[in-house]
Amino acid sequence: MLRYTAAAVVVGLVAGGVGWGAGGLLSPPPRIGPSGSAGSSAGGAGGSTAPGSADEGGGAGKVANPTPTAAPPTGGTELYGYLPYWQMNDTMAAYLDQVPVTTLALFSVTTTSSGGLKHNDTGYARITGARGNGLIADAHRRSQRVELVYTSFGYRANANLFGDDPKAQRRRARAARELANLASVLGVDGVNVDVELIDGDLGDGYGLFLLDLGSRLRAANPHATLSVATTAGSVGSSLARAAIAGGVDRVFLMGYDYHWSGSVAGASSPIDNRSGTLDLAWSIASYVQRGVPRDRIVLGLPLYGMSWPVSGPGRAAEVTGKGSTWIPSLHTDVLLAPGFQAAFDQQEIADYFVVPDGAGWIATYYDSPRSLRPKLELARSEGLAGAGFWALGYERGLPGYLELMAAFRAGRVGG
Repeated sequence: MLRYTAAAVVVGLVAGGVGWGAGGLLSPPPRIGPSGSAGSSAGGAGGSTAPGSADEGGGAGKVANPTPTAAPPTGGTELYGYLPYWQMNDTMAAYLDQVPVTTLALFSVTTTSSGGLKHNDTGYARITGARGNGLIADAHRRSQRVELVYTSFGYRANANLFGDDPKAQRRRARAARELANLASVLGVDGVNVDVELIDGDLGDGYGLFLLDLGSRLRAANPHATLSVATTAGSVGSSLARAAIAGGVDRVFLMGYDYHWSGSVAGASSPIDNRSGTLDLAWSIASYVQRGVPRDRIVLGLPLYGMSWPVSGPGRAAEVTGKGSTWIPSLHTDVLLAPGFQAAFDQQEIADYFVVPDGAGWIATYYDSPRSLRPKLELARSEGLAGAGFWALGYERGLPGYLELMAAFRAGRVGG
């Protein structure tokens, strides 16, 4: 899961080398990320609203007496990666042979207002067609798990699906039935549910949907697993708590969009937010305090950045307009130019650079291998199951990313 740019919405697993054990809006170019504020241009497991923003929404779920989990000595090295449908092409299929994820999440399919799968979406066509079948077969050949991502975005759509009235109950039963059937037909290993922009009183319906979907998946495949993507703010931790009660195996914490198109300039995924507001450390603590087990949390990190028009070249220059998503793989001419060297924000932990633009300036913040390493180390030091990215391919053509992923998988990052 960028602001759905991102995704989910953050994200089933099988015991053993490729599994976990059973138990944010962006769009295709020009929409570039998974959801969340930062995800509005990237699509998917991204977080459709910025953490802590006024429109983030309510809470979810009724789970009695949550107990924070103690941090184990060292976290796991699972690596989760979202592949959005606009990246499903021949070039990416070849590139994925080099990407050492443990789980590949195919983003995404959704439902109609009646709860049935929406067959005329591009995501559905790509995933269920020859391209999707090839990606699934290739991932299994590499001993990687594959999850089918299901998305439901928007207050109205989610009220329609997760309400407590009989019609909503029938819609989500149909959605669970058709998702489980599609997962079986495709031969994937699980389903990831990315729900964003949901009212606080719909947590029970959300949890019941997950229980039903998980039961159907495991009836067809005892090793099938269920995961969710949830945003980095308080709504996300509430949904994560409800998801755990609904029997999910993993929660993909969408640790991005802390700075978004309407915010001051800064890191999408700060370890220590200069604004004194939410950051990665706060989000992990919030999840744990709500009783989400550390060993079921995957820390989602961004492979995208953000650009803002600003008043000057300084770090604290005032933002003068709306920000936009910035995808590194689309700017290799900048990043690989002779003599280019980004500055480094030592507090928030991000690369950034500022360039003149007419009468003003443009400030760009993005995550490079040197800024992602401390965040992967944080996931391990906090005892989480692992980490993940929105979205695979946004780093393609640039040095260091694949090497960092491989080092994390091998236990050479953190621990």
